[in-house]
Amino acid sequence: MSTRGIDFFDKWMAEHLPNAMTDDPVAVSDLADEMMNAAAREGIPASEINEEVESVYQVIFEAMFHPEGNLPEGEEAVLNLLAARLARESSISKDQAGELIKRIGTDWNSLLNEAHFLKELEGRLAQE
Repeated sequence: MSTRGIDFFDKWMAEHLPNAMTDDPVAVSDLADEMMNAAAREGIPASEINEEVESVYQVIFEAMFHPEGNLPEGEEAVLNLLAARLARESSISKDQAGELIKRIGTDWNSLLNEAHFLKELEGRLAQE
């Protein structure tokens, strides 16, 4: 997935999902369509989003049912999206972000705290 596609999808979900919590599959489908239409208006083709995320519907659906970040195992597309966001926001590598997710889980606040601690530790070790 392109950085532009990830950034747009992350931002769109952060802005729209908290106000649209639902368990209605049709409403989730409408949200997925709305997101793809918004991306198209921004000049982001569906292919940039679908390179890593097989189903925008599935990612949105999982986010709706797991708002605290506790995703079921095997949701690789969602976990990859989360790792990319963590890497971007905390300036660690995507591999490091993936390892933190495996160790800690998907709670965003815990991940962000650990990522910042890891970055600080790396800085201290580099000074030695």
